[in-house]
Amino acid sequence: MTAQPVADLHLDTVLEIQAGADLGAGNAEGHVDLDRMRAGGAGLLAFAAYVPSVLPVGRAFPEAIALLDHVDRTCARFPTHLAKIGGAADAEAAVAAGKTGILPAVENGHAIESDLGKLEALRRRGARYLTLTHARHLPWAASSGEEGAGPGGLTAFGREVVRAMESLGMIVDVSHVHETTFWDVTRVARKPFIASHSCCSALCPLPRNLTDDQIRAIAASGGMVGISFSPGFLDPRYFPRVGASLTEMFRELEAVERTFADDPARKQAEWHRMGRTVRERLGPAEANASSIAAHVRHVVDLVGDDSVGFGSDFDGFLDLPRDVPGCDAYPRILDALRAAGLGEESVRKIAWGNFVRVLKATGE
Repeated sequence: MTAQPVADLHLDTVLEIQAGADLGAGNAEGHVDLDRMRAGGAGLLAFAAYVPSVLPVGRAFPEAIALLDHVDRTCARFPTHLAKIGGAADAEAAVAAGKTGILPAVENGHAIESDLGKLEALRRRGARYLTLTHARHLPWAASSGEEGAGPGGLTAFGREVVRAMESLGMIVDVSHVHETTFWDVTRVARKPFIASHSCCSALCPLPRNLTDDQIRAIAASGGMVGISFSPGFLDPRYFPRVGASLTEMFRELEAVERTFADDPARKQAEWHRMGRTVRERLGPAEANASSIAAHVRHVVDLVGDDSVGFGSDFDGFLDLPRDVPGCDAYPRILDALRAAGLGEESVRKIAWGNFVRVLKATGE
């Protein structure tokens, strides 16, 4: 492991595992495996159990549990490399032992099926944060992925969800939420909250990215932004080059999820095929490690170096920055931060210290 461990707030690698990927044997189609974790200095990776909105009530919660089971089995299978963790002390112990800490999380509040008992069950299974929405409105929270404000932000039940999460020691994650939901969270939350995998609207205007006012509000809560490595969130030229919008990309993803809901291997294979098609047609993305550093630098210039880190979304998007092939590229990104004028103490906070602090502040 490199001298500087890296915390990454959001990866979808559990979908690769569910589809049959063997992290110990390498995973050429994916972005993460054991060798690349070690080469990149991966100290803490948040493995998110992503639950598609297309799954009906009755299937969403079991899907989240099944994915969390995959996280457990993977950590048990590679005990000399991985350690399932629940908080900051566990993360620091894992790194001290030369391991990568795997932090379970859940992406998409659809997983709780509007039932606080199921939220509690996810917490008992180890989920440390919940991304409130994905690309569709929920009955209790509006998403940035659909037109309009859906239920108008957080409903009364949505506010109960946020309060319950904080009481359970779960971090509230506002990536993917509509602005109305975001500002409702700021009125309800009493602990630090995060945007686990988002970028800056000032540099790449998208509803999925964060305005400067939103970044200020996250920092004021004591939380942080995990900068996504998705080229479409980093580079405003990306979607015009692709010839599609983010909304259209999400709809294509949903079509694949609906078609192959019972066949995870086929679903991932189709997702990989779509990514290859984009790269063959357009060549490498124009976004690179310096693009990631520019978004980090924007947050630093806006609110300081205590409120930003990485939320790569590895294994969760079609394309990659041209010089970031996977989690082995973390050191290259740290070098890009240094080239952007950030000192070693700032780099240490961004790479590791900020998320460890948030974990401590939100309950071990």
